[in-house]
Amino acid sequence: MKKKNKFLLKPGLLKTTFLIYLFYILIPVMPSLAQVTFNPPKAQAPKSTSGGASRGPSTCGADITTTTKASVTPLLPKTNIGLTVAEHPVILVYVPQTNAKKALFSLQDEQGKQYYQTNLPLPQKRGVMEVKLPGSVPALKADKNYQWFLAMICTEELEVDSPSVSGWIRRIESNGSLNNKPTLELASNLARMGIWYDALSTLAELKRTQPNNPAVANSWRKFLEDVDLNAIAEAPLAN
Repeated sequence: MKKKNKFLLKPGLLKTTFLIYLFYILIPVMPSLAQVTFNPPKAQAPKSTSGGASRGPSTCGADITTTTKASVTPLLPKTNIGLTVAEHPVILVYVPQTNAKKALFSLQDEQGKQYYQTNLPLPQKRGVMEVKLPGSVPALKADKNYQWFLAMICTEELEVDSPSVSGWIRRIESNGSLNNKPTLELASNLARMGIWYDALSTLAELKRTQPNNPAVANSWRKFLEDVDLNAIAEAPLAN
């Protein structure tokens, strides 16, 4: 009678060993999740900038004490300028809970010439608000600076002390390798190239369409925290 080889593995143990082997073999070749890390460009806002967020006392009935200390805030790096490759980009602004029903939005070129102006309805709850430049507005010209303003209208008309924010935007030519389908990979590529507005709007679209995706939520939060927008990193989308 032949003796059993004591070194032979039992079928169940053999299967487990094989699966462990495959795990360690395949891990190195599995694609990792795209890391959305902003690479700040050298672009600086013109010296004539009127500043960023209005951070004074609560006005317009704005409640800035319950869940966040942020007042109306532009979603921009500290330089207060961001790049875009879009002819009609999306601008994002954080708006606190407020009694104001509408806001004045305007866009002008670096020489102060009015480019676009409209009244926008404000969301009923606090959150990050999207401002989309309509297709009827002339396309932003490449390598030109534009300044946008958003002021909350607290009464019948705009007042001097109305909470307001402003920021700068500069369009650059696309290299043609970017697709328009919103993915974390696209957001990562845009962020790596320093294209702030488009990376952020891509993440916002993913956050809206995939609210239960932890990778999207983490990327959104980290993207804002990387530019010291921690106070609104957990804020919901408002429109």
